[in-house]
Amino acid sequence: GRPTGIDLMAEAAGTMPLPGSALRTESFLATNAYGQGLAVTPLQMIAAASALANNGYLMQPYLVQEIRGANGTYVHEPTVLSHPISEEAAHQVTAMAVTAVAREVYEAQVEGYTVAGKTGTAQIAENGIYLPDDTIASFIGWLPADAPEIIVLIKLDRPTSSPWGSQTAAPLFAELANELVVLLNIPPDSVRLQSDVLAVRSQ
Repeated sequence: GRPTGIDLMAEAAGTMPLPGSALRTESFLATNAYGQGLAVTPLQMIAAASALANNGYLMQPYLVQEIRGANGTYVHEPTVLSHPISEEAAHQVTAMAVTAVAREVYEAQVEGYTVAGKTGTAQIAENGIYLPDDTIASFIGWLPADAPEIIVLIKLDRPTSSPWGSQTAAPLFAELANELVVLLNIPPDSVRLQSDVLAVRSQ
């Protein structure tokens, strides 16, 4: 793994054995298929998912958007780091994430908005052994799915009500997203799409 390079000190790198590493054993590849053997930070997870939401482009995350001083304003310009996944593949995965929320993860739905998202339920390891009853439950989602304005990751360590991300993290995502669409003035799909139609007709 490697840090994202965000403007914060002491960012952790995470753990992801690369091809050629002695850690990439057959057992690692088998368990890696369902998520074990890797360790990523929430910021790394958001950066990776953002590439799906951004047509396959991995962007440089940053904390400070602009700095205002006596000599003017410095605005942080978006920076493309790489293009790790094709636009077509990014759209296909996003469509799958939309279907998952629409058909299975009802708890993450936000009325009036198409949400793309994925649950996560990871076992916690201690001393090289995965604990049977302790999990990290999560949900990551973005909306509107076809023109994303926000992406949110909810991560819960050792949730007590349920070990599953769909039952613990997803409802919190929906609660927060409902607040954010109002705070950031993000129009519902119907209003936004109608505005697009009117704009096309006026041209």
